[in-house]
Amino acid sequence: MNIEQVILGFIYGEAMTGYELKKRFDESVAHFFGATFSGIYPALRRMEREALIEKEVVVQEGKPSKNIVRITEKGRQSFADYLKSPLSPGVQKSDLLVRYFFGRYAAADQIQGWLLEERARLAHTREGLLHMRQGVLNDPDSDAFRLKTLEMGIAQLEFSLRWIDEELAKQSAGDSGAQEKPGREEKV
Repeated sequence: MNIEQVILGFIYGEAMTGYELKKRFDESVAHFFGATFSGIYPALRRMEREALIEKEVVVQEGKPSKNIVRITEKGRQSFADYLKSPLSPGVQKSDLLVRYFFGRYAAADQIQGWLLEERARLAHTREGLLHMRQGVLNDPDSDAFRLKTLEMGIAQLEFSLRWIDEELAKQSAGDSGAQEKPGREEKV
């Protein structure tokens, strides 16, 4: 999966501007596929060169021109090929888990700070997904697949929040869960 494939999925049914694409990313798939303007616009240029999309420039009075992109037949075929292809293995990246892996080199208060910071971030993200979920439930035109991906995202966040709460409880009880190992390095 790459950004081009996600863009093709978004414009499969309707033409959009780069700004509208970014908004669509943020309001739908950001919990499992993030995109920035600096990723979207170069992808659109590549896709146009490869004839996967075509661009229409709409001149606006008193405003910059608007570039609207739509999928081509070649783009539709490329997207269909993507949907038929084997799944790529998912890779979860987590700064917290990398730091936690090396937690033996950190002080307990530093570890607690990481956990609290990540907990706040995840709780905020969860609230956003719950808000999106409510919007999907209230939208008669929304499809079940969008709801299912939101529910999966919420479940993953809830699992992570429970894990963090358990680790914080262990920290409060004075049990970091780590066993002292011979030759342990000094904390940084």
